[in-house]
Amino acid sequence: MSHVRHLNHASRARSFNAHPSHGNQRIKVVIRIDRTEESARVEVRGVVTTDNIRAVYVVCRRVAIKLAGYELVVDLAHARVTAAALEEVREHARRAIVSSGIDTSVTPCRLRIVDPQVILRTKELA
Repeated sequence: MSHVRHLNHASRARSFNAHPSHGNQRIKVVIRIDRTEESARVEVRGVVTTDNIRAVYVVCRRVAIKLAGYELVVDLAHARVTAAALEEVREHARRAIVSSGIDTSVTPCRLRIVDPQVILRTKELA
């Protein structure tokens, strides 16, 4: 019986740690450059929230500046993304800009989003 309880506890602990409201959210970013297609893919893994999306913007802006004219693909397929963060990044793609992540400045770029498989729904605090 204790073995079943242990597995259940481990499952709850993983769920708790994966929830966007839990502590420090770390994301991993890998950049893949395709010179023949003139595109750069920014692959994001982890839990993406409105609090840490700025880190993705910083990376994207650096890539957009270094590779001017390249299409920038933000690949969220392997990330868990909150609905608010996804809406924010989609707005950037619609406007063809990327924020600095630090201040209010923006950089124009061709931006395409690969949607995540998991969209986290969180309750907004009133």
